[in-house]
Amino acid sequence: MRGTKADEKLFWNSRARSYPLPFDAGTAAKTRRILRRLEGLGAEFSGRRVLDIGCGTGVYALQLAGRAARTFGIDSSSAMLRVFRRERRLRGIKNSGCAVAAWGTLPRKRVAGRFDVALASMTAAIKTERDLLKMEAAAPRCVYIGWAGVRHNALLEEVYAAHGLEYKAPEGAQRVLGILKTLGRKPRTVYITDSWSKSASPEETLREIGVSMKVNGVKLQKDWTAALLKKKTRGGKVRQRTSMRKALITWLRPS
Repeated sequence: MRGTKADEKLFWNSRARSYPLPFDAGTAAKTRRILRRLEGLGAEFSGRRVLDIGCGTGVYALQLAGRAARTFGIDSSSAMLRVFRRERRLRGIKNSGCAVAAWGTLPRKRVAGRFDVALASMTAAIKTERDLLKMEAAAPRCVYIGWAGVRHNALLEEVYAAHGLEYKAPEGAQRVLGILKTLGRKPRTVYITDSWSKSASPEETLREIGVSMKVNGVKLQKDWTAALLKKKTRGGKVRQRTSMRKALITWLRPS
């Protein structure tokens, strides 16, 4: 992804309809496992005020609402937050809110001193030293979950290569760890492997691939891609599996 604000908004809005839901059995079990690993690294969530940066559909914010004092999610995608609010309403969750906001332009005073934990998971919102310092201003305990250099998806690797692109993990953990080192922080980090599968119609898969090509600045080879998807279709669906490595990083701001 080229990384402009317009690209990111287009990409995440397009993903909202198929993004994992916080209380789907598989997603919820995976979230709970990751939260246990984070607690082993010193992150406490029970009874805490938790800020979820780039919250998406509420995978963390809504899951944590059952034990946190309150949770609050922010995301630049209004489509993602519509799903967040729907899930919150369906579950009758009263102690979790959300707002449309881009972390990079959100005034520091809007979040400073309001939370106990600031969490950011698999989001492009955290890119710079300024972003990390704003997290620390929001909460004394910070948590970052990010790409750690490995991502595989056989279908997308074939599509990207045909369009002259390399399908690889976005920047994430390495960049954040480098900034934390510059700041003199002492993060605790563990690496985990993860994977997920999705199944969608050829038409929906083609639409998503088209968005990916657009945000990477490449014209979609529509006929070629549609023909490939036709070959991959079984029972009316195109199935994909993505495997990757994540880093779980926690640290405390200096007192």
